[in-house]
Amino acid sequence: METVRELVIKAKEGDTTAFSELYQQVYKDMYRYSYYMLENRQEAEDIVSDTVMEVYQDIGKLRENEKFRAWVFKILSNKCRKRRKQLAEKNLSLDDEAVNHDLKTVNEYEKEQDLKRAFEDLTPEERNLVSMAVFGGYKSREIGELMNMKAATVRSKISRAFAKMQKRMEVQL
Repeated sequence: METVRELVIKAKEGDTTAFSELYQQVYKDMYRYSYYMLENRQEAEDIVSDTVMEVYQDIGKLRENEKFRAWVFKILSNKCRKRRKQLAEKNLSLDDEAVNHDLKTVNEYEKEQDLKRAFEDLTPEERNLVSMAVFGGYKSREIGELMNMKAATVRSKISRAFAKMQKRMEVQL
């Protein structure tokens, strides 16, 4: 199995199979991240598609080959933030009530809605940090590098965000 660095080098040379392998390593996390940031399945799919196209076209601009994942999530994060702003300006609802409703019990659905509301109560920065940690799988050091913060600051902000969510969830019960 080739390393990320080797795959990126090949992808930069135009090897579509190498790019496909890189994509396979990140697409699930990309979708999860964008879904939780935008709270809409279609919007998430669109943003992931846009991001993949941009990454494919601009892979030659990646300076540190081993940081492919971080680079992709930085692009995805920026696209999600811009799209949330556009949607907020248009006052469009980001609720996607049809998400597997038929497959869930009422109790599971209510818990999910409570969690979504608690997540939505976070500031945009808190949502971004929590999403990168939970859905992107980033460590505080990596998030700090991407967000130009100290790792300790990232950890404390994430901890406060989780506490805020937990408090909101307790109020719901």
